[in-house]
Amino acid sequence: MGRRFSILTAVVALVAAMIAAAACSSSRSPSSSSATATDETFASTIEPLVQEKCQSCHRDGGSAPFPLVTYEQVRTMGPAAREKVARREMPPWGAVDAPECDVQHTFKGDLSLTQEQIDMFVRWVDGGMPRGDPAKKNPARSTFEPVGLANRTNAFDVAADHAVAGGAEDEIRCFPIDPGLAADTWIAESIVVPADPKVVHHALVYLDPDHEGVQKLGNEKSYPCFGGTELTDQRLLLAWSPGGSSTTYGEDAALRIPGGAHLVVQVHYHPLATSTTGRLSVEVKEIAGPPKHVAEFVLIGNSESPNDRRSKLLAGPEDPEEGPVFFIPSNAKNHVEAMEVLIPLGVTEARLSAVGAHMHWAGVGMKVEVERRAPQGDPARECLLNAKYDFAWQRTYSYDTPIETAPAVRAGDKIRITCIYDNTSDNPYIVRAMNEQRRSTPAPIRLGGTSADEMCQAIIVLVE
Repeated sequence: MGRRFSILTAVVALVAAMIAAAACSSSRSPSSSSATATDETFASTIEPLVQEKCQSCHRDGGSAPFPLVTYEQVRTMGPAAREKVARREMPPWGAVDAPECDVQHTFKGDLSLTQEQIDMFVRWVDGGMPRGDPAKKNPARSTFEPVGLANRTNAFDVAADHAVAGGAEDEIRCFPIDPGLAADTWIAESIVVPADPKVVHHALVYLDPDHEGVQKLGNEKSYPCFGGTELTDQRLLLAWSPGGSSTTYGEDAALRIPGGAHLVVQVHYHPLATSTTGRLSVEVKEIAGPPKHVAEFVLIGNSESPNDRRSKLLAGPEDPEEGPVFFIPSNAKNHVEAMEVLIPLGVTEARLSAVGAHMHWAGVGMKVEVERRAPQGDPARECLLNAKYDFAWQRTYSYDTPIETAPAVRAGDKIRITCIYDNTSDNPYIVRAMNEQRRSTPAPIRLGGTSADEMCQAIIVLVE
């Protein structure tokens, strides 16, 4: 996203390496003896686990690079999956507990595995991956709706004719849309579905009540908008990032599209070596409104000055004597940048229904905290999210609690964002950047909007 920018790019797994790893263990073929030696078989314990934790992404048309639906598919990838599972790299769930960040609420749709589940999967792979009796305890084969919102009520096609040229040059374009909504429309759930997620770095959807976007069009159906949409009244409606699922806004809460308003979809493309389509679809679930609570997407952070009271960069141990500067040196590991955002006057009280993290390729972790000026029964200091960050799996984490008990923010409260970066060749995304830049060492990184720059941006959904 950005300094008002945004998010995306999906990383394709090294499937060939995984299959090679699987081949090394192919001599351990499943047998009836291995199946009876343990109760942990694919049919009895592993398939239910894979259905619950893996198949929302690992299915035909899903965001993962290969399906894990049949026994044969799971067994082929078993040894590679074992290593990922044992290291807690899969399933991709970034919200993690930490001694310094005790989040008071759980999150909806938690894909993380318990240690017991991890141990069970490891034992199953090490035991030869027995299939078991499909007739016993075997759950019904999962069926999937097409990628997107199964219960969508509307979809807006974007960039249908836009071709993304091959190469690694960033391109940011804005696509005005007339959604044809005469009356106020309330959105309870949304998702952006790119035709080729490997080339989309982010997508932000803005409201355009004055129809300025269409006035910027020439002979094309979009206009370049690096740095912002160039709208006078720029209000963010929703955001999407790689690996993100649909976003809901809380019980009886929804976003509002004013009647007659247009939309402008800002898309940041970071193409691969081949040309591809830039098309995507904004899918929404509309409800009869107005709801009890009005929700709003807000992007905070990306502060570059220590002198801005509203959103300031904080001093760090590696900053120069003259003051803080956002700068990540080459080969810096566990580099920290932190910033503080002041909740403005006029916000009597708002609740956070969801929170997320956005950085670029060097990002590996983010902590989001609130320091309350007048707690009013809430903790004076509360950790909202501790995220193990992976650029390919950027999620917005929704609190699993009623809005009335969700974390509160009020005027004068401060939200602190602490971002951690790995700008070394240990980070596969930095290796990708080095290859694209034809460098033998990582480049120093500053704050900015291109894929090679960095960001430190929290995504919050405020509900009033």
